[in-house]
Amino acid sequence: MSEIAWPAADPSSPYFCNGPTLVSFSGGRTSAYMLFMVLCAHGGVLPDYVVVAFANTGKEREETLRFVYECATRWGVQIRWLEFRSRKTSIPVEQRFEEVGYNAASRAGEPFENLITDKQYTPNAVMRWCTQELKVRVMKWFMQSLGYANWTNMIGLRHDEQHRVAKSKKPTRQAWSNSMPLDDAKVSNRDVRAFWAAQAFDLRLLPFEGNCDGCFLKARPKLWEIERTKPGTLKWWSDMEEGPGKGRFVTEYSYAELISDVRRQPDMFAGGLFDDDPEMDAECGSWCGEAA
Repeated sequence: MSEIAWPAADPSSPYFCNGPTLVSFSGGRTSAYMLFMVLCAHGGVLPDYVVVAFANTGKEREETLRFVYECATRWGVQIRWLEFRSRKTSIPVEQRFEEVGYNAASRAGEPFENLITDKQYTPNAVMRWCTQELKVRVMKWFMQSLGYANWTNMIGLRHDEQHRVAKSKKPTRQAWSNSMPLDDAKVSNRDVRAFWAAQAFDLRLLPFEGNCDGCFLKARPKLWEIERTKPGTLKWWSDMEEGPGKGRFVTEYSYAELISDVRRQPDMFAGGLFDDDPEMDAECGSWCGEAA
């Protein structure tokens, strides 16, 4: 039960939900800030038609999983933990994903690996289907399983992320419409950082790490730093390239090469190179585009 003295509900707030709403929680600081503001707008208690969901790929860092759990327990809000199970459209939507929790959540990449095995190739920057299949589509199935035909999808895109905001404002053929209250409220990365600096808990990730432990969208030096500081992190990614993936996440290099680079010259990659890099707070899965 939350011990926070929540303000009175404010229907005029950009965070107030007027109908069926999915609050898409990526597990990062920005979407957590958005969730807190949504709770404030509703006096600390969400209506039954407002659902908060976190889609776990199995490759989220343990710090991220703990942060999601802490947000739920400290703020007294239910966060639904979801995981991909099947792409088969012949089975009911509720069988295509599984609802889990902090203790039962996959931690060895199982949902992601199952999808790669099914597709027989790895995602990449051009075909970034991991976000669509493991997060966007899973949340869609979840809302449909609850009986919703249409809903608002609330996503944590800030006012200083206009390149992403613009993409999410484009009309879709989907059952949902996107809502970006952080953009409406002109919230920046600086605002989010100031909020968490004042809290009793925080997401315990280094600036270069990000929620997904070895995401192929990270720059090569950042992946080197991840493997240097937490040896073995990139092994799963290398195994996928050499096994069911039958390809590379990044055309220019393999994850086996990244691991070899660090083993040969570990000191070459030392140093806090990314402490002030705001892009490392980007949250994979905090937007919803096409998802058939």
